Amino acid sequence: MPIRADQLQEKKDYQNLILEELRDRNDYVIRNAQADWNADFAMDTSLLFRFLDETQPDEMAKLRKFYKDKTDKTVLNYINREILKSSLVEVLKSGVEFDNGVKIDLMYRRPATAFNERQNRLYGQNILSVMEEVYHKEGERIDLVLFLNGLAIFTVELKCNTSGQNYEHAINQYKQERDHNTRLFRFKGGVFAAFAMDLNEVYFCTALRG
Repeated sequence: MPIRADQLQEKKDYQNLILEELRDRNDYVIRNAQADWNADFAMDTSLLFRFLDETQPDEMAKLRKFYKDKTDKTVLNYINREILKSSLVEVLKSGVEFDNGVKIDLMYRRPATAFNERQNRLYGQNILSVMEEVYHKEGERIDLVLFLNGLAIFTVELKCNTSGQNYEHAINQYKQERDHNTRLFRFKGGVFAAFAMDLNEVYFCTALRG
């Protein structure tokens, strides 16, 4: 039986419900923050390489031949450098080109028509994922972080009205208890938006400033 909002007694119930909805109805992959999260890059690096290897095996083979045992480190540094130099949006749109001329894509857009089988197949290989209880720095934990192909794109702080808190507490948490200078929240280079949610209302901010 589906859970109704008025049946949720704790924030953890709310959080678990969202995770289940993302997984079961929206095909998100639930990832483990302790094992998969890289705070320095604001990425799930293993999922990023899974996406690259599955969608661009020839390009990744060329990079591994050129950079050898430094390939993973080089790829991450290149992507991170380009994101910080321009923006996460721009890098997702344009991809990254390396010194040896190899270019990789970090996402695939939905094709305008269904006739391009290859583009439709690639679009279907985008990986949406979510982690809970993510430490973006020591002592500061985010309830949920959502990813596209291993790159963090949204954060969510959740509050459950039935336990005495609401979206305003989540907003104050972002303002007073979250360091907006970390890699995850860096303007243009970090997540597109930070969401504050309770059972009734949702607010978001595209640039945290404390």
